[in-house]
Amino acid sequence: MSTTPSSTSPLAGKAVAINGATTGIGRATAKMLVADGARVLIFGRDQKDLDEALRELVAAGGSRGGARGEAFGITGDVSKREDVERIFGEADEKLGGVDILINNAAIGGESLLDGTWEDWKYTLDVNVLGYFACARAALDRMLPKGEGHILMVGSMSADLREPSNDIYAATKAAIQAFAEALRKNVNQRGVRVSLVEPGAVDTPIQEKPRAEKDRKKRKMEMLEPEDIARCIHYVLSQPKRCDVVAVQIRPLKQII
Repeated sequence: MSTTPSSTSPLAGKAVAINGATTGIGRATAKMLVADGARVLIFGRDQKDLDEALRELVAAGGSRGGARGEAFGITGDVSKREDVERIFGEADEKLGGVDILINNAAIGGESLLDGTWEDWKYTLDVNVLGYFACARAALDRMLPKGEGHILMVGSMSADLREPSNDIYAATKAAIQAFAEALRKNVNQRGVRVSLVEPGAVDTPIQEKPRAEKDRKKRKMEMLEPEDIARCIHYVLSQPKRCDVVAVQIRPLKQII
């Protein structure tokens, strides 16, 4: 899919907030949406990653005020209430609210046998509580308007449930249930909720050597972040009469 912006795009001018957007899927998605004319606020925990992502977004078409879309960024941790409040205050200031929220921030975390109480809690706080908090903040801005779109990036681990990934799989199963229940809660009030569940993707959460990731991609056992970004773009671009509830996207030869 071309990232050339179009004046007729349904996403042109939309105010989009994306968490976990300084790397991986979030960054690729932000780049595509900015190039399509959206006004995007990205946030993540690391200032260096944020600066690099913003430079890339500006080069893609987000000129911080130009006609081709806008790109803004702020550091923040979605596991912290005060950070979430500060981030959405920034969205109000820079974007005038939120039309679209992409809940994408996640960490792999430690398994039950390897981790500590603190490890499990932080994984839950980022992967689950962070989604709750950002969704609520977005809904506070969407429901009075009677429209909006919340897209959750989950994982096929919710169904695959790998034994070495027990805590992460549990958090993604929670997001799967949350997305479905929240959609039923707010659908009649004009807000769409969609779930995109990728298989293996070449992102920092996949803690594998570069050579192994490259080998898996050559064998079509791992996707690129841009593959998921195209899927997200499709879901968000549908007319209001369409509700894309859930999408699973996996590498052609990943055995699931």
